[in-house]
Amino acid sequence: MMQAITHLSLHHFRNYTSLDLTLSSAPVVLTGPNGAGKTNVLEALSLFSPGRGLRGAKLSDLSSSSSDLFRGSIDSRNKCENDTAEKVKFEKGLLWASSIILSQDIQLSTGLENNPLTGSEKRIHKIQHESVKGQGPFTEWLTVFWLTPETDRLFLESPSDRRKFVDRFVYGEDPLHSERLNRYDHALRERLMVLRQGGDPLWLSSLEEQIASQGVAIAVARQQLMKKLNQGQEYQHPLFPRFQSQMIGEIDSWIENDYAVNVEARFMEALTKNRNTDRESGTTKIGPHRSDWEMIHQTKNMTASFCSTGEQKILLIAALFSFIQHKVRNDDRLTVLLLDDVIAHLDFHHRVVLFDQICALQNTHQEEFKGSVHTWLTGTDPLLFETLMGQGQFFCVDNATLTLG
Repeated sequence: MMQAITHLSLHHFRNYTSLDLTLSSAPVVLTGPNGAGKTNVLEALSLFSPGRGLRGAKLSDLSSSSSDLFRGSIDSRNKCENDTAEKVKFEKGLLWASSIILSQDIQLSTGLENNPLTGSEKRIHKIQHESVKGQGPFTEWLTVFWLTPETDRLFLESPSDRRKFVDRFVYGEDPLHSERLNRYDHALRERLMVLRQGGDPLWLSSLEEQIASQGVAIAVARQQLMKKLNQGQEYQHPLFPRFQSQMIGEIDSWIENDYAVNVEARFMEALTKNRNTDRESGTTKIGPHRSDWEMIHQTKNMTASFCSTGEQKILLIAALFSFIQHKVRNDDRLTVLLLDDVIAHLDFHHRVVLFDQICALQNTHQEEFKGSVHTWLTGTDPLLFETLMGQGQFFCVDNATLTLG
């Protein structure tokens, strides 16, 4: 069965006081002027993945600027057999809330809850109206990926931004990757604190063992992703550029040439050897936190950072679709693809290729697909999406109001 988001409800989210949108599995196209609220819709969907969404905003900033605290419920039109409306009740005041219903009549909800007695705020998550811990349980049903105008400069920004982009791919398949990253970062910070304090060598050895174990697991997961990106190109449209994707770093080179258990031992040895220099510099000189992601445009034999803005964007799109082609063949969960103003810097031919790829992924008759993809796109001019006419759901967005168009 084709999976999709069949209903979206927003309440006091950004510039939306209320929004109830019923949908089919076809690609969703949101068009309208700048500032109308197109990206806000995508941001609400991105909050069903680990982290703070495609903007990385503070949770308290997501509430409508004109919103007062409200109590009550989110009315969501659940696609039940009797087609009756169902209320998802929250016990305390909400600053904002977002709720989606999937094709399997599964409802996922998230929001920011305020306790007026203590003044404290708490992120809440629910599946089928029952509270769950964090966004992790949402990944049982769906994964969310996005490209935004901010990612256009990804190859010109810091290695940290590129690592985060890669890691979103990894935990799209393996939610435990996020936990490994958190444990690794925590152990790094604790080791540096102990070094500054001249701490117990046994304590340091224990922390370095954790760093090596988690760090190698992170590096291995990223390396496996690189292989999937490179191999997934066999399904790509021929007008997408061929590329070579790889992680660059000392640990990454060790992983390429040795067994993980040997790399762990070598990593621990390096950490022990670097204690004095790490204490003096206040940084850890070696580890996957210093790795970088590199893409090479194979036709031009040129790294992405030296390509034009348009070529960099096409390379990112090619990498994203290569991964999704792999994922939809091996993962039965719904993939939600959010493409915010993605057609900027793309010429007509590459827009056509992009839309062809999107429609191919939506094809329910491809027996090799285990999973489904639901794509959401935004842009200012509906004419730029003309090749999707008749194949997508078009909505005009103006002042936080969506109308079919």
